[in-house]
Amino acid sequence: MTETTQSVQDTSPRIPTVREVMHGPVVSVAAEDTLWVVMDNMITTRLHHVCVLDGDRALGLISDRDLAAVWTLDPLGLKQHTAGRVVADTETTFVSPDTDVVTAGEQLLRHRRDALLVVDAGGVALGVLTDRDLLTVLLGLHRPR
Repeated sequence: MTETTQSVQDTSPRIPTVREVMHGPVVSVAAEDTLWVVMDNMITTRLHHVCVLDGDRALGLISDRDLAAVWTLDPLGLKQHTAGRVVADTETTFVSPDTDVVTAGEQLLRHRRDALLVVDAGGVALGVLTDRDLLTVLLGLHRPR
């Protein structure tokens, strides 16, 4: 009696890594720059997130929502507060470029953020992963090319 074995192929879609879908290069400001400088960078680049650096090391992301929150409480705050102060007061989430996008998405939801800063092992900013990037991946998995 012979036994026939059939090979079962995995038909589930491959889950990409953060490196494959993140935005880069990163637009950044120094920790001592004012929020006015941050806002100017966002307007000039038409981006919603700016990385805050201490030398070469990434401290976190400031979003346009963070700026709106400061402005709402104190319209002059954009010229008085520094980028470093805002990221110190905000929970910043970092992700490795080799993290799969499902894990990154879980991290976005858990921390209630709309973007993650992608950093290497030394804390150097490599890119930004946004909720829109993850939505694009999801739609790509649902609609075959």
